[in-house]
Amino acid sequence: MSSKESASNNQLFVRQFMSDFFHMGAVLPSSRYLGQAGAAYLAQKQGRVDVLEVGSGTGSFTREIVPLLDAGDRLDMVEINTDLIAYLRRRFETEPAFQLKPGVTANFINSDVRGLAGRFTYDYIVFSLPLTNFPPEMVQSILSLMIERLKPGGVFSYVKYAFISRFKYLFGGAATQSAMRQNQEIIGSFADLYQIKQRLVWLNVPPAWTFYWQKPDVN
Repeated sequence: MSSKESASNNQLFVRQFMSDFFHMGAVLPSSRYLGQAGAAYLAQKQGRVDVLEVGSGTGSFTREIVPLLDAGDRLDMVEINTDLIAYLRRRFETEPAFQLKPGVTANFINSDVRGLAGRFTYDYIVFSLPLTNFPPEMVQSILSLMIERLKPGGVFSYVKYAFISRFKYLFGGAATQSAMRQNQEIIGSFADLYQIKQRLVWLNVPPAWTFYWQKPDVN
């Protein structure tokens, strides 16, 4: 990406952050190192795969996913923000890093992930929505849906920004703290069942944890 494109990407992201912190969660796009961490298990794929990216934003994770896809693979990108998904579409049309290999199917879905149409299941789900920003009932609903849509043996990855949650908890009111405790309990209950690994990516603003969950294989 050129310096001009990078500046445009950052400016758009900051504008959307200022107008919609609830869905954005971070003030700057994720680094390529965090994007690579999110797609780490996808990078080990064998054979054709179906991939769901949730919260595609300006494409920081998408940029790392696209080169890993081969003929026959499917990528569904879900982004609720209309401006961001329009920007992402333009990147696929104009930037070399977003050029798909022949035979790869890509779908842009401008929607709340909870309204995801169809009954597709996925080998990999790369998730970057700010779960700790959401009400507990929404967190429960979204994570239940993600596990439902994951194929047996499939891997779900999600990120959590280091330090931000603690800062929000310390300076939030009683209602915020209660919701955050409930969210942590919900996330922890899923992690107890599915988590296989976690790693901290320091080269990001802010640093972020990447967590990996795997749905048990029925075989």
